[in-house]
Amino acid sequence: MEQANTQLTDRFETVKAYMLALGDDVQVKILKHYIAFKRIKNFACVEIHPQTGKLLLYLKVNPQSITLESGFTRDVSNIGHYGTGDLEVVIASDEDIEKAKHFINMSYDAS
Repeated sequence: MEQANTQLTDRFETVKAYMLALGDDVQVKILKHYIAFKRIKNFACVEIHPQTGKLLLYLKVNPQSITLESGFTRDVSNIGHYGTGDLEVVIASDEDIEKAKHFINMSYDAS
């Protein structure tokens, strides 16, 4: 986080505020490789990548149930990664945050 530029930090804070606003039961746990957001179980994990200027969200959404968008969403069910969930969402711009909210809500509702 300390290596991230202001723009990336602002995006993370926007995503964090959105997820915390989903309910009073949302907790944040900062781990070595990612930041977990959970109710009873994790519903989202966020990796911060200062080198690429991107946030990677891992959500508990079935990738088969949605239309994947190249460069934005990816099926990681058969790929090793930190965190939880089978859907990877790449946040590279403020517009991506708006598009990601739908998937964040799906993951929150499923947990």
